[in-house]
Amino acid sequence: MTVTPSIDQDATPTEGFAIRYANALTGLAAGDAWGYQVEFTSYAQMPAYPVAPPAGTWTVSDDTQMTIALHRALAEVPDFADIENVTDAITRQFLLWQVDPDNTRAPGRTCMTSLHNLRAGARWYDRDGAVESAGCGAVMRLVPTAFAPEPYWLGLTALQAVITHKHPRAVVPALLLADATRHAPAQRGQFLEHALTTAAQIYNGTSTWTEDPYLQDVLAPIAGDVSSLLVDGLNDDVADALMRAADSRDRLQDVEPASYGDPCAGIGEGWESASAAALALLVADMATAPGDDVPALTGPQALALASTSNGDSDSIACIAGGIIGSAHPEPDYWAASGLNPTFEPRYAEELAAAARQGTCRPPW
Repeated sequence: MTVTPSIDQDATPTEGFAIRYANALTGLAAGDAWGYQVEFTSYAQMPAYPVAPPAGTWTVSDDTQMTIALHRALAEVPDFADIENVTDAITRQFLLWQVDPDNTRAPGRTCMTSLHNLRAGARWYDRDGAVESAGCGAVMRLVPTAFAPEPYWLGLTALQAVITHKHPRAVVPALLLADATRHAPAQRGQFLEHALTTAAQIYNGTSTWTEDPYLQDVLAPIAGDVSSLLVDGLNDDVADALMRAADSRDRLQDVEPASYGDPCAGIGEGWESASAAALALLVADMATAPGDDVPALTGPQALALASTSNGDSDSIACIAGGIIGSAHPEPDYWAASGLNPTFEPRYAEELAAAARQGTCRPPW
C-alpha cells in the first residue's frame, strides 16, 4: 500500500513537502555533527565563540543515526493504521541501531536501557519495558514522523517517543516539536508563540490533540485519558522552559550576535526533552523571521549558536537544524546559505536515500 501525505496549508504542492523533508534531514544532520564536536564541553571551555563548523568530514552522532532508523521503520510499514505493526517496525530498527558497529557515539543511557529491555521481550508499556524518562532522546529523532501523513503524524510522533522514553514530559515536547517541524513555513519566526498557544489549549481543555483517535490508540496502554497525560506532560518544566526561551529570544533581538552568550542560560541544558525543545525553538525563531523581516541569524549561524552551548550541543543543534530546514521549501536551502557539509560516506548515502524516498514512500 502506498501512503500519500495529505496536502495541508503548508505542504502545497506535495513537491514542496518532499523538498522540506530533504532540507530538514540535511539541517538536523549538520546541526548534529556541528554540536557533536563539543557535546560534553562546558561553555567556559569552548574552543571558540561561536564554535566553527567541522573541518573535513562531518561526523554525526546517535541523533542522526536514530533519525535514519526511524525513517527506515516508517518506510517499511505498508499501513500506519496497524499500530502493532508500526511499533514492531520502529522497535526492530532501533534494535538494529543498538548493535550497529557505529553505535559508539555517546548513545543515550535511556535509549540503550529501554532497548535492552525490549530485546529481552518486554513491550514498551510494560513495567520492565521503556524507561520512564523525560530525556531528549524522545525529541531529537522525530523529523520522519513529523512528515508522516494525516491522520497519523501526531500518534506516530508519540509512539517513537514512548518506545524508549515512557514519560509524559517526553511525549508532549515531542508533539510540540513535530507540530513546529510539520508546519514550519507557517510558524517561522514564531515557533515559541505557537508552542505556548498549544500548551495553553492543552491546559484549558480546548486542544484538538486530545480528540485525535490515532494518538489515543497509541497512548492507550499508559493513558486512559489522553487529556490528563498531556497536562501532566506540561507540568513542571515544559511550559516554563518555553516561556523562559521566549523571554531570552526577545532579549537577544537587541543584542549583537557576538554577545549572545550561552543559549542555555536561564532555560536548561537540553539533556531533557523540555529544555531541548525550548532551546531548539528559540534558535529556529532567530533564523526564520517571517515576511520581509531579516532574520537575526542565517541558518548556519543558528547552528553555530546552538552548538556553542553549555548543554547537549548536538541534540539542540540537531533539532533546530531540522526545524530550520523544514521552514524552507526551496531546493538546496543549506547550500544556498553557504553550508555544504561533507558527511561520512555511509551517512551521506543514507540521508540522500531517505530524502529521495520520503517517509511515506514515492510517489509523493
